[in-house]
Amino acid sequence: MGALSVALATLALSPICPHGELPLPANAIGPAAAAALRREDPKTRPLVVSTTLASRDTERGPEAKRQCGSLVWSRTVVVYVDLRAFHPSASLSERVDFVSRFRTGWRVWEVVH
Repeated sequence: MGALSVALATLALSPICPHGELPLPANAIGPAAAAALRREDPKTRPLVVSTTLASRDTERGPEAKRQCGSLVWSRTVVVYVDLRAFHPSASLSERVDFVSRFRTGWRVWEVVH
């Protein structure tokens, strides 16, 4: 079995990768940010500090592609959230979510950090 076959088999078995994600519409940033905020406890005082398409995100975007392939990557938004209640701890206050659109609506499918 070649390296590509092994990689594809691994992707197919990954429980983290979403299934049924839809293509992103032109206005993907706003709904993705709203989905990320909805999953946070308001007591953490969440604030979206950055949102970008995974295909344009140089920090975390490649991780989505490596983990789940090009199709999922092209249908994912990376949302960076600051949980202000946990300041000054950088490790506790920084959140990064992978968000996609599904038939049931926008959903965080992985908390990366």
